[in-house]
Amino acid sequence: MSEIKKPVITKEQARAIEQVRRWGHGDDWILASHSDVLSGRTSTWGCNICALDKMDMLTLAAALINGYEVEKTPEEKVREYYESYGGSPSAMERKEAVQDTLDLLGIEIEGVNVL
Repeated sequence: MSEIKKPVITKEQARAIEQVRRWGHGDDWILASHSDVLSGRTSTWGCNICALDKMDMLTLAAALINGYEVEKTPEEKVREYYESYGGSPSAMERKEAVQDTLDLLGIEIEGVNVL
């Protein structure tokens, strides 16, 4: 039997799903409302959950049924990459290269080039 895959969705989409659920709406209501939006009706979600409007129906259904994983931000990806290096001399050189690159680009990431 194949493994059930959880879709990867944005943080905004995850927050929107949880907000609608906190309002007491079930998954069937969420899907029906989303279907209305996809068919061209004006969204009744409200701005704080309009991130759902950008989801296709199958991704939303899979997220509601199977759960979901939240997509990492670019900053989180860089931090994870940076932290994957150990403390060896060559690893320290690589960490410095990451820090220098971020500094040259004017990007600050807490835990990498900002304390």
